[in-house]
Amino acid sequence: MYKNYNVMSAQGMTDAELLKANGGPEKFAGTPKVNTFMVNKVYQDNLKAGMSSSEANVRRIEAQKLVKATKEWRGY
Repeated sequence: MYKNYNVMSAQGMTDAELLKANGGPEKFAGTPKVNTFMVNKVYQDNLKAGMSSSEANVRRIEAQKLVKATKEWRGY
């Protein structure tokens, strides 16, 4: 059975849609790698936008915690 793993799926966004909108590889859809890709992409985008690496790291850690909590809540 296909599962959407991204943390936005509760709002109706599929893994495939999220990856397509953010230039991610389609092969990550339906796998937990969708979240790893997005956390790293947002981290890189934050750095490119001029955010300090320390602030970008804080936000990356917060995102990783959100992913972990969401996975636990969903039971996978």
